[in-house]
Amino acid sequence: MNQKTKLSRKFWLALSLFGLMGQIAWVIENMYLNVFIYEMFNASPSDISAMVAASAITATLTTVLIGALSDRIGKRKIFISAGYIFWGISIIGFALLCNPTVTLAANIAAVMITLTIILDCVMTFFGSSANDAAFNAWLTDSTDETNRGSAEGINAMMPLVAILVVFGGFIPLGGMEKYTRWPLIFTIIGVLVIAIGILGFFLIEDTKTQKSETGYFKNVIYGFRPSTVRANPSFYIYLALFIIFNISIQIFMPYLIIYYDKSLALGGSYVFIMAPAVIVAAIVTALWGRVYDKKGFGISCALAILWLAAGYIILYLFTSIALVFIGSLLMMCGFLSGMAVFGAKIRDLTPVGKAGMLQGVRIFSQVLVPGVVGPFIGSLVLANAEKILNGDGTESFLPSANIFLAALVPIILLAIFLIIFINTQKPRLCSLETPFEDQDGTNTDWNEYPRPQMRRDSYLSLCGQWSLSVNGKNGSTDLGTITVPFPPESRISGIERQLQKGEKYVYQKTFTVPSGMCAERSILHFGAADQIARVTLNGKYLGDHTGGYLPFEFDVTDALVEGANLITVEIEDELDHDLAWGKQRRDRGGMWYTPISGLWKQVWLEGVPKEYFKSIKITPALDNVTITVSGGLNDKKITYTDGNEVREIEFSGETVVIYPKNVTNWTPDDPFIYHFTLTDGVDTVSSYFALRTVEIKSLNGKSYICLNGKPIFCHGLLDQGYYPDGIYTPASPDGLLYDIKKMKSLGFNMLRKHIKIEHELFYYYCDKEGMLVFQDMVNSGDYSFFVDTALPTAGKKRGITHKASDNRRMYFENDCRETIDLLYNHPSVIYYTIFNEGWGQYDADRIYRELKAYDSTRIYDATSGWFVENESDVTSDHIYFKPINSKNLSFDPARPCVLSEFGGYSCKIDGHSFNLDKTYGYSTAKTTEEFMKSFIDLYQNEVIPAIDHGLCATVYTQVSDVEDETNGLITYDRKICKVDENTMKNLAKELYDSFNKSTK
Repeated sequence: MNQKTKLSRKFWLALSLFGLMGQIAWVIENMYLNVFIYEMFNASPSDISAMVAASAITATLTTVLIGALSDRIGKRKIFISAGYIFWGISIIGFALLCNPTVTLAANIAAVMITLTIILDCVMTFFGSSANDAAFNAWLTDSTDETNRGSAEGINAMMPLVAILVVFGGFIPLGGMEKYTRWPLIFTIIGVLVIAIGILGFFLIEDTKTQKSETGYFKNVIYGFRPSTVRANPSFYIYLALFIIFNISIQIFMPYLIIYYDKSLALGGSYVFIMAPAVIVAAIVTALWGRVYDKKGFGISCALAILWLAAGYIILYLFTSIALVFIGSLLMMCGFLSGMAVFGAKIRDLTPVGKAGMLQGVRIFSQVLVPGVVGPFIGSLVLANAEKILNGDGTESFLPSANIFLAALVPIILLAIFLIIFINTQKPRLCSLETPFEDQDGTNTDWNEYPRPQMRRDSYLSLCGQWSLSVNGKNGSTDLGTITVPFPPESRISGIERQLQKGEKYVYQKTFTVPSGMCAERSILHFGAADQIARVTLNGKYLGDHTGGYLPFEFDVTDALVEGANLITVEIEDELDHDLAWGKQRRDRGGMWYTPISGLWKQVWLEGVPKEYFKSIKITPALDNVTITVSGGLNDKKITYTDGNEVREIEFSGETVVIYPKNVTNWTPDDPFIYHFTLTDGVDTVSSYFALRTVEIKSLNGKSYICLNGKPIFCHGLLDQGYYPDGIYTPASPDGLLYDIKKMKSLGFNMLRKHIKIEHELFYYYCDKEGMLVFQDMVNSGDYSFFVDTALPTAGKKRGITHKASDNRRMYFENDCRETIDLLYNHPSVIYYTIFNEGWGQYDADRIYRELKAYDSTRIYDATSGWFVENESDVTSDHIYFKPINSKNLSFDPARPCVLSEFGGYSCKIDGHSFNLDKTYGYSTAKTTEEFMKSFIDLYQNEVIPAIDHGLCATVYTQVSDVEDETNGLITYDRKICKVDENTMKNLAKELYDSFNKSTK
């Protein structure tokens, strides 16, 4: 998630005042000038169409010329402020046309309509100079991709607010005679626009806009050059789509007030119907920019179009006050939300330094073509409209509801074009190499023993080259050779192909058991296979395994033959949400990543005696360790190094307690481990243990996570475990070790392994290097943006749970227990997260109780982020969009306070980013210096002060960039560190010192 670049109060004030006043003036011009000539001079639909078209042409030419000029001199303020002043003067000029002595003979009316159109063009020239050319360019210059949606949401809201202001202003004028009412309106609006223009000289801050070095004429035509179009195809495609959107609006908008007032016979009361609709629509539009910032153009535009279309349909079909209100509300929400998302998208695609030169083509799409085509279509629709007789004997037309039906047609076309365009648009993705690959771009060095807690000498790695084929609807297709343990979707696997629905991968490998690998029995091990695996050896079925993250094994003694052995693994992966799926999604993007399938952890064969050690369970204390052994013979011996002494302990049965003479407790600062060998005379395994405890204790009225009886601040990072070379599996184990050591060097002492069960070597490296691990259980079940993200972000953080089928319950709860079994012996693993942000959450209290009883030696976070229930070892908050303080953190004297996700500041590094077109995060820094400053400020101003209230663990998002996300401390390819090591160490010391002081 990206942090927004902060904008000054002066900016927001200028945006609000100039945006509002400019839109008030445009409301008078776009909505009420039509009513003015209709009411004063009995204008026809063709008259109104002509006036709108003339204004649109003037606005476009003005914006092209003045926009290029403002780029040429590199200034915006002078055009904005001076333009507003002259704009206001021209508005006052309309008052001069309101002469009650003028008779409404046809020739006189035609003259007055012509004069109105001419004066409208004059007003449009000054308004477009100030607003369309200069103000919009200033807005683009002053914002960036992290805050543009929010700024555009406010800007797009202003037309609605302006309508509301004008509506409200017209209420006390409703009883006035028209020859008095209209001059008063024009004078008031004109004076206010002049005042705002004068204020602009003191309020607006010119951005550092580089002067255009090209000639003025070249600037004028810049946006219309074929070379510019070729260089910015997406920009022009969205402009074309924007034209269709605005044509739809202009079909009905010139006639909207007349339709309410005359056709529906609402008179002045339409104000009371429209005002509430405008208020609600204004609020929605202001918030909609944030939806764009978070979810992107696709979904935010789709919803806006649906609202707009629904509003049209209701307004076409119904005339009752209640339904007209609902239709108007939906129409206004769709109109302004659509303007917001199209405006933000077009600004995002505007080339840097070309905002002024491209205002012309923007206004061409927003004003000229729609302003000519839309009203023309509207006039055709109303060509045979019903006529009414006025009190002075003249006739006026009545707009019909057909204008809404006509407006629906372009919106349907727009929806079709958007679906086609978005479905065919592919982001530009960059293939990134990591330092863990060989020079030729491959590395098969995954032959290190994969299970450090039970290491045997009789070991044969089956990683490396396998044949791969895919079975689908059209039969079997040979895909060639794949390198295991890299998933087929990864580049380094040699396949780089995504498994489709209804397909099944078939892996095969021929191997020979070495003659020196003497054993009575042979065990075939798989680290993981996503999601369902069926294994045969030499044609003999061994078994199935369901679930994509945990290890499984088969006794293959009876299936092995001398010489060549053929192993076959068939794997299906439908991304079944009854099973664990993590952060994989077929339509990857944002916080969802490329899905993987197949074999993605090590495969190996192990020789063991007939009676062999099945498992070792290690339970540490401060001065002793209890080791429980499953399998093997009765007479066992443990040999371990105790200081300078090699000690042997013999025991029978399953359990032995060891009391080292030289006690050194395991801590992140001193990750001391004792290596030992276990034997029973026929089987020998090597392993290790550490002496440490994890518990919760109260101190000074607060609860803390304690390591070895002492409070410890867990200074951590979110760790997704994704790599551009092998996705779930780095090119070599060095990739796992690099992340751990690099974060350790920056002062961190904890990693939250997020929604993934990592290679067991990862946890071994954490044990060795002294890196605490907060381990997530892998989610199953469906994710809902509205329920799981939007509602809690809006404040709904309790009382929501999901349904779970019996099948999902069985798999999830079994996976939780197997995860605990797998990681039980690792001293670095001190904390489990059961449910993250409600993803698939159900029965949280019950599952917490059962897992706590299953392994009471760890801390459990039942509901990380939100949807907290009653039982958990900690309080756990995710804070991205609010200050980190006592108000937003959940402090409970009985539970440690954990800030389990926050930050997410984005800094995209050119040449080291996966997605060239999209960036995802919760705030953006343009440079590493800006990123570093924001990071330090966040900790010093918010995190460290919260320690005094009881905060004892933090998880910053995140270790590395991941695909679209650019919010890591290091880049996705692990080649660039965005923060300074010494500064980070000093910050960590400041944090730890503050915590130690607060816990004395």
